Amino acid sequence: MAASQMWKYNEKLKSDLELYVQQNLHREEMINFLQRDFPLFKWSIRTLDRRLRYFAIYYIDKTVKIETVKQAVEEELDGPGALLGYRALHQKIRQKYDLRVPRDLVHNLMYDTAPELLEERRPGNKKKKEKGHFITKGTNWVLSLDGHDKLMGYQNSTFPLAVYGCIDTASRKILWLKIWKSNSKPEIIGTWYLEYLYQTRILPSFLRVDKGTETGVMATMHSWLRQNHNDIDEPEDSIIYGPSTSNQIERWWKELHERLEKYFKVGLLWLKEEGHYDPHKENDRSILAFLMIPLLQRELDEFKDIVWNSHRIRQQNETYMPDGVPNHIYEFPEKYDLENCGHIVTEEKLQEVASLSGVLDVQEDYLDAEFRKKCEEIISEPEKITAKDYVESYLLLKHSIQT
Repeated sequence: MAASQMWKYNEKLKSDLELYVQQNLHREEMINFLQRDFPLFKWSIRTLDRRLRYFAIYYIDKTVKIETVKQAVEEELDGPGALLGYRALHQKIRQKYDLRVPRDLVHNLMYDTAPELLEERRPGNKKKKEKGHFITKGTNWVLSLDGHDKLMGYQNSTFPLAVYGCIDTASRKILWLKIWKSNSKPEIIGTWYLEYLYQTRILPSFLRVDKGTETGVMATMHSWLRQNHNDIDEPEDSIIYGPSTSNQIERWWKELHERLEKYFKVGLLWLKEEGHYDPHKENDRSILAFLMIPLLQRELDEFKDIVWNSHRIRQQNETYMPDGVPNHIYEFPEKYDLENCGHIVTEEKLQEVASLSGVLDVQEDYLDAEFRKKCEEIISEPEKITAKDYVESYLLLKHSIQT
């Protein structure tokens, strides 16, 4: 077999091409990934088009029935997808359901199904805030990390649902989101950061965090790992402290709340107001955590990967940040006159800092083992509960445990 024909039998190439088309990447952006991941094959726009046709991969699949798309749209609008605009919903329909249909079709189906939702999301209905200027050298230059308490309710004590996240300030790519019963335990946050470093082996130049006790372990670990680099005077200089209001991820939390969390807040408040959930009763809090933490982690991951990191940030006035897809900006900063400012970190160093910090000794389970076992006897896989069924699942679980 001729080497020039080997691409026809590369299943990884085919699956990656399908993924890029699902994500609606431009052909020029796709070629950046392909040249990096499949360097043995020659690439150009014409070559890419020819190979897409060979694998029968198209941006628009004309065989998809409108009823199939309508069913997917209705399913999303029956959950937190009701908070998305038509562009974001179109992106989610393409990736989650593998329905490669035009954006106008999703818009029209949303208009037929729930026109009031489109009206609420119309740009003209929102007051625009004056934007500040933010300048960065590139990806992994500054990672912005912060906790998010909107789901926790009054004085952050009503619901045991705390979110913590990390964003790359140059690409605006969300690198990770975690939900737990609290976001104020420094050992847990340190563990999440270490997990991220193990996965990527890339240490950012700087961390931007609040000066709170919850960031202490993470900041110490980062400073220790940065101590042998020559681009800073002192390793402690790699931590930038400041209030949440000037932290870039703080602005992103509004996106998450408006386009995902509001959906769940309605049911949570109903449970409380109707007397089914008492925030002062440990059993009620544990039942809610058992159901909602795995469900919300799944929804957060979907929102991060499908709705946000794959969407296209359009050109904005009075900003120095690049427009484009966060995933692409992060992977190919040089295409946007940026650079990758991360430092390679070895597994040996990560193991050493893990041992010194003590994060490996942390008990991460948010439930008592005996109580978890009791819940799993009734609902064995809480992570598979659909977003629209969490209220009924809570009532079922509470009734079953009490009786």
